[in-house]
Amino acid sequence: MRVTFYDENFTEIDIGIFGVKTLDLVVSSPTPEHHRQDISGQNGIVTLGSNLGSRTLTVVFFISAVDKYDFYLVRNEVFKVFNGLKFLYIVDEREPGKRWKIKLDTNYTMERLTAVHAKFEMTFVSDSPFAESIGTTADPLTFDAEVWQIGQGLLAEDDIVYTQTANSFQIYNPGDETVDPRNIHTPLTIEVTAASTAASATLTLTNTTTGDVWTYTGATTAGQVIQLKNVECLKGGASVALNTNFGLIKLKPGYNSFTKSSNISSVKFISRFYYK
Repeated sequence: MRVTFYDENFTEIDIGIFGVKTLDLVVSSPTPEHHRQDISGQNGIVTLGSNLGSRTLTVVFFISAVDKYDFYLVRNEVFKVFNGLKFLYIVDEREPGKRWKIKLDTNYTMERLTAVHAKFEMTFVSDSPFAESIGTTADPLTFDAEVWQIGQGLLAEDDIVYTQTANSFQIYNPGDETVDPRNIHTPLTIEVTAASTAASATLTLTNTTTGDVWTYTGATTAGQVIQLKNVECLKGGASVALNTNFGLIKLKPGYNSFTKSSNISSVKFISRFYYK
């Protein structure tokens, strides 16, 4: 198998048992989308901003049925698995540490080569322009974890951890894309644990690399976790956003230097990493 498919829960879908195998996967380049405007009285145009659009992935399949009657049974199994109603994940065996979240983009036709063989292509679309790591911040950044690959930004150092207790520390983003909680395709959760019980306290977390600052002012209980989940701020499952400065923390590629106030006992980062 050149590529492996997984369902929306990242459970492998074994299409080989039907007599289907994959021959190739072709991933399109990033698609830039530019927002431009004409300026009255001036030559040319002004580019106001640029972003990346979706990505197209094309998979080549081959069917080898037992006999001419079995061919139609195999075809029907393919129709059931690849119908475009649910998201799937795909992993290229040549890049086993990355996955794409995809949906079938259009219908497909099976080209019969013989009574029992067929070759055909499917086109999938990833809403996100980025592949994401299979590994997360819960996994050691070592090849021994068996969820990483060469080319994912791994370092030889052994002290890269994502739960920190010091008042000054560094967090490493091995991806080539900023992990930005504002972007639905690059989610980030940060768990801030209060160090003490107080009727009113100000907790502060700062990424000095990006200039991002988050503060919370309000009651705290020692050991209680305040969760910065994407653009939400939750304590005990309830929003406490009004007690914050509405600040959001990003992780740029590479090392990010942080400081925290001493009334925060620990900070935990929960994320995947993203690649163009």
